[in-house]
Amino acid sequence: MNDVRKTIYVTIIGFFLVLGLWISIVYISACGLTFTCHRGALLVDRTPIPTLVAATQPPAMQPVVVPSVTPISDNGNAVARPSNPGEPGEAVTLQGDVASGMEIFTNYCQRCHGAEGAEGLSNPGTVDGTVPPLNPIDPTMVSSDYETFAINIDLFIEHGSTPAGTTPNLYMPAWGDSGALEPQQIADVIAYIISLNQ
Repeated sequence: MNDVRKTIYVTIIGFFLVLGLWISIVYISACGLTFTCHRGALLVDRTPIPTLVAATQPPAMQPVVVPSVTPISDNGNAVARPSNPGEPGEAVTLQGDVASGMEIFTNYCQRCHGAEGAEGLSNPGTVDGTVPPLNPIDPTMVSSDYETFAINIDLFIEHGSTPAGTTPNLYMPAWGDSGALEPQQIADVIAYIISLNQ
């Protein structure tokens, strides 16, 4: 009987010792070896929820309307633009390589625009009946300013275009928007097309 009591007492004392040791470890890890735990005190100077600070809403922004201005070419005519909307891409900020552009043009563009862009394929259902040649390119796109010339070409390559007509068989793919060509590849093609029109 005494052995059973002794076992119960040892078990209870052992439990309280383990519990006390565990609480001590948690306290020391949180507060260190001091009896006043400053880490556990609430901070009054800030709140964990920033939305509790009073705020005012900014005034509603009015939409900015940009007037649509058709650019004018060097020869005084309106510059040809693609049917698909969009801004110039990153390619116009990059230096193009003519040799690389010729290779890319041969692989992607020649099948519709012809060798060296000199003769476009027949394109029934369009107003002029062919894919536009790029050598020579539409004179409204030509500019003595290289950047302007590059932008005029880039818009077509980036966003593509559907030619005017009832039911065109062929259309210009959006090489940039679709990700089929990287900006550097587009810059190279632009450099090649400009080189054909010097």
